Amino acid sequence: MFELDHVVYFTTKNPQQVVEQEQIEGLHPVKGGQHLDWGTYNALFYTKNSYIEWLAIEDENIAKQSTQPLVKQLLYDIADGEGFASLCLRSNDIEKKNRYFQKMGYRTSGIIPAERRTSNGGLRKWKMLFIDHKIDHTLPYPFFIQWEQTDEERYSSLREDGTVKPENEELTIKRCTFHVKNVEEKLIQWSRLLSLPTKGNTLKLGNTVFVFEEKHNSKERLHTIEIAKG
Repeated sequence: MFELDHVVYFTTKNPQQVVEQEQIEGLHPVKGGQHLDWGTYNALFYTKNSYIEWLAIEDENIAKQSTQPLVKQLLYDIADGEGFASLCLRSNDIEKKNRYFQKMGYRTSGIIPAERRTSNGGLRKWKMLFIDHKIDHTLPYPFFIQWEQTDEERYSSLREDGTVKPENEELTIKRCTFHVKNVEEKLIQWSRLLSLPTKGNTLKLGNTVFVFEEKHNSKERLHTIEIAKG
């Protein structure tokens, strides 16, 4: 079963501005770093086993030349303002998942190697996988990630550098709510992709729940998340 790795919030603020703003709300976000090949940078807020990423454009020229699907969606969405945009699911065998999706008839991006230069000069690496879709007002599929380190190794290093504090690990992202125009259609599409049964208007993952609500007056996107203790 897939687990939520992180949710993505598109913003026009730089990472330092995000950190300062969210600290006022009592959170402990950190500056993540730079995606030099994509022209983007981010701020991060970790919970027990997932996190929020605030993603912004640092170098518009590089971003506009990028073929990375999330960067293309960022350029498309940010024209309408800030907000939650997409989410990423964690996999321990992304190459196998890519073959499975292709066998199921999905077109994929193939495996994309990725890295982020952290604010302290370190380098974090991972692999990504996207389901091909047109970037428009319809709901994008989740994308997928496999980290270079195991979850235990990654969180150990995040604790050591102060990114994750004990209070972070008391929290979880309990619920992710999507606004869509046709709930039944999206449930069928996502349950097929993720091999999950539906229950009402929800899909249950290992560490969160996806909820689909019908709204007709906006783009189909991740709309809100619920963070709680436990």
